[in-house]
Amino acid sequence: MSTSSIFNFKKTKQSFLFLNSSHSGRNYSDCIKYFSNLSISDMRKSEDTYIDLLFDNKMLNINFLTANFPRIFVDLNRSPLELDSSMWSGKFNSSIFNKSQKVNSGIGVIPKVCFSGKKVYNNLLLFEEARRRLLNYYFPYHRKIRMLIDYIKKNHKKVIILDCHSMSSEIVSDSTDIVISNNRNKSANPTITYILQKLFESHGYKVNINNPFEGGFITKFYGKPINHVNVIQIEINKKLYLHEENFKVDLKNFNKLKNCFSDIINYINLSKTKI
Repeated sequence: MSTSSIFNFKKTKQSFLFLNSSHSGRNYSDCIKYFSNLSISDMRKSEDTYIDLLFDNKMLNINFLTANFPRIFVDLNRSPLELDSSMWSGKFNSSIFNKSQKVNSGIGVIPKVCFSGKKVYNNLLLFEEARRRLLNYYFPYHRKIRMLIDYIKKNHKKVIILDCHSMSSEIVSDSTDIVISNNRNKSANPTITYILQKLFESHGYKVNINNPFEGGFITKFYGKPINHVNVIQIEINKKLYLHEENFKVDLKNFNKLKNCFSDIINYINLSKTKI
């Protein structure tokens, strides 16, 4: 399998900005055979639907990385050790697994349940399947993250990563459009977070900081402001751009959001000496 088929990426010497979308993959062809319990709607509700298209613009000077495979198959925003030992048969050492709250909730690096809470699998899987997914999907993606960070730092001495996601309107209040998370200022300089907040608000969006999300694995693992790598997670309420019941885009509002992202990208690129 070619790694080029599992993600899309772009690198440029012109920007220290890196946009990541690890949950917007919607190519189910390699994995749909595993999900006999689930309808396509069940599967897709776990997606960050179309978030990758917000910065799909050849005119924008950014580095980006987006997954093609779906989150329900492998969740890239988890530790590789966030595995649920109850899912597997065969030989494995469960003592090394990270029994986190996410794992206990069924949404580890290989999810046990989908967004609606339905079980993903009827039967145990051979642990060899976990190894295969981590080796062929998870680790290649994270190697590309590290490669892009190193490439950007070589050219600019600093990196700003916007880790972009979407959230179901069912899990946040009506007064929440955008959640910006920086692991309570541990993953990014709070000045950058403040700038992002003001830019989103200037487009009319209601913004929360670190509430109800503080940042996932990617934000916490790669965000090291002391090393000039700032990572900020952005969660976008799906109701802003999507008819959630049928996954159809509200084109007018999607374009508004896309223009907002273009303004954010251009502002940060032009402010390279100030951020």
